[in-house]
Amino acid sequence: MSKEAEHNRKGFLWGLVMLVAGTMCTIITKVQYGMRAEGTESCVVNGTATHNCLFDKPWFGVLQMKLAMAFCIVIMKIRQKVQKRSYLETPVMNMQKHGKRFMATPKLGGATNERTQLVGGAAAPKETSWETIVWILFPSFLDLLNTVLANIGLLWVSSSIYQMSRGSVVLFNAIFSVRFMGKKLFAYHYVSIFIVMTAVTLVAYAGIMQSRATEAISAEDIEKQANQVLGLTLIFLSQLITAVQIVVEEYFLTTRQVSPMMLVGWEGIWGLAFFVVLTPVLMATPPGTSALSKIWHEDFVDTFVKMGNSLTVTLTVLLYIVLIGLFNLAANFVTKYLSSVVRSILDTLRTLGVWVLSLFIFYVIRWTGTNSPGEQWTMWSWLELSGFALMVAGTLAYKKIFYLPAKWLYEAEAKETAMSFVKSPFMSNMH
Repeated sequence: MSKEAEHNRKGFLWGLVMLVAGTMCTIITKVQYGMRAEGTESCVVNGTATHNCLFDKPWFGVLQMKLAMAFCIVIMKIRQKVQKRSYLETPVMNMQKHGKRFMATPKLGGATNERTQLVGGAAAPKETSWETIVWILFPSFLDLLNTVLANIGLLWVSSSIYQMSRGSVVLFNAIFSVRFMGKKLFAYHYVSIFIVMTAVTLVAYAGIMQSRATEAISAEDIEKQANQVLGLTLIFLSQLITAVQIVVEEYFLTTRQVSPMMLVGWEGIWGLAFFVVLTPVLMATPPGTSALSKIWHEDFVDTFVKMGNSLTVTLTVLLYIVLIGLFNLAANFVTKYLSSVVRSILDTLRTLGVWVLSLFIFYVIRWTGTNSPGEQWTMWSWLELSGFALMVAGTLAYKKIFYLPAKWLYEAEAKETAMSFVKSPFMSNMH
């Protein structure tokens, strides 16, 4: 097997891990939100005050993720000791043109030549500097911020709507990749992005209207729909932040040559450090009676009391920590072996798994009700399905796995590619 084939094989395997683990993470989070356990906080159920309340803890979900990420440092150290080597893998060099990674090569006279695509390993990198480790706090903060916004949004929307709405990251990632990573978009990219955004709009509308398909309009229903709009808004905002995070992480993986596991681990450690400050602040803020209070308040004492009183809650927490750790690690490896856009696309395509599993929970397991992670098929599900089909078509067209039926969309890229071959000094060595 050639080095390039091995490179692609690793990317495919890590992509598969990312899809499976990511699908399960979304469902398990929704499962946690629907579980009840005895805690210190009180709530009203059917007009009666009780301490047997929902485990709807979006901030604790972020803490779970950061614990899993920090544990990657432990795994890395164990691997280094067992394999008796300093580095887990050779980081990929700079990404410069059209989503392909390149390394600089010298030409006659000592100047820098046209970039040669990197398909194999590079020289052993230097030890990650403390300066780099300190700067990792920036993507760690972005990760914390986008995750908590998405977690809060998931409180009020279904798992499939949540997952499909996150497809908007393709738009944001493309914009930031052009602005900060020097990538160039062509006509088919813009058309593909338009298709994806149309899909996201359809899905968001279906999500807001679904409650009207099964319930009469009431004050409670209006509040629920308002929360759904807020939830979708928070999810879109989280994807804007995610796009920035992906580009920043790609900089650390390629330019600063930080290994994916090292990056995940230090993002986790910095995240735990943030929680040292965040925890007392979140507990000191007023709880409020509105669902919006989840944004600024969370009682961590109540969280751990609930875990102590419910083995089921504790087991789902442990399972989530394992899966989210695998997901974050796999996502960074996909960025390394493939590209940030491929990572965004894979994150969008796992939507199908989330939706199928949600339907399975509702119709096969028969877990129904307001707090169920399952999803019922309604008349608006057809609109959601149409949005999903458009999303798949748009993401595949963006990556040129599927070609749009308009040749002119690809002409500019073909001409530029031809010109780059004419200008390349390596062409003179070909026979």
